[in-house]
Amino acid sequence: MKQYLQMHSDTVFAFIMTGITFAFGGWDKAFVAFCTFLILDIFTGMIKGASNGAFSSRRMRQGFKTKAGYLIVIILATTLDRLMPESMPILRTICLWFYIFVEGTSVLENLAQMGVPIPKAIVDRLAVLKGKSGEPAELDKDGHFKNNSPKE
Repeated sequence: MKQYLQMHSDTVFAFIMTGITFAFGGWDKAFVAFCTFLILDIFTGMIKGASNGAFSSRRMRQGFKTKAGYLIVIILATTLDRLMPESMPILRTICLWFYIFVEGTSVLENLAQMGVPIPKAIVDRLAVLKGKSGEPAELDKDGHFKNNSPKE
């Protein structure tokens, strides 16, 4: 079996990457930007934690769980988009841009907390958007989504 895998490792790799590409809806610019920001957030978070003595494996594990959740939401959005008759990646695109904003903001916050100067134009743009991003989903005691819509 080991010899077979060595001989066919390129085929196995191509098969796995094809499945991943299909699940995430392709490697377009938005997905590449999201992956870049995701990696930069992990990297800057580790550096920040190490530099100020607050590195926490628990916090890092929680961050990885959150990022895995992002990836699952993107796969779900991609799958739902495939059900639409127009075959436009609307939900996937919304998710990607939302997570690009979340991760980009986190990278900038990490850098600012490490003392890296951030251009005022970027800080001003983010201040305008502050509080307008999505909130974490709230669950009731049974584990179902809470309905926070106004009652009529």
